Amino acid sequence: MFVLARYLLMPFALIAVILFLMASHIIATSLHHQAAWQRTVATVTDVSPYSEMQANGLKTDGIDVALAYVANDAPTTWSGKGKDVGLYTAAKGDRIEFYYDPADPSNLDTAAMKGWRGGLLLLAVTGGFVAFYVWFFWLRGRNAPPTSPMMSAATRMSGARQQQSGTFGRH
Repeated sequence: MFVLARYLLMPFALIAVILFLMASHIIATSLHHQAAWQRTVATVTDVSPYSEMQANGLKTDGIDVALAYVANDAPTTWSGKGKDVGLYTAAKGDRIEFYYDPADPSNLDTAAMKGWRGGLLLLAVTGGFVAFYVWFFWLRGRNAPPTSPMMSAATRMSGARQQQSGTFGRH
């Protein structure tokens, strides 16, 4: 039963490893953007809702936005799908903080400013599960001395008494 549980839980452990790596990537990207990119405040100049039909028949709703901001001391504009820059709701005139890439000011990111701590929670949960799985099913009990199933309990006990009566025991 123990071996069966080990292999039945293996796909979940592999999924947890993948989620752990994804969370690590999200956190590293966010920290990099906060450290290396510049911060700016953008003003929403236009918002329009859209709906698009996926190939599988599902309908996706979103917003198209236009933003005006200052990057590298020059006024810049950006327009496109709001989800591309992390906006899912906005109104005309809203002021939103962004990070932009100094090498390419049209590359915006709000993810560095909101919610990367959720990645820490994902890291803790998946890392904890994988560590427990590996310890419990693969490492635990490896240091125990091997005992033969053919050895009787009486033989094991007499062997233990012989070891105890070594140097300080009576002969």
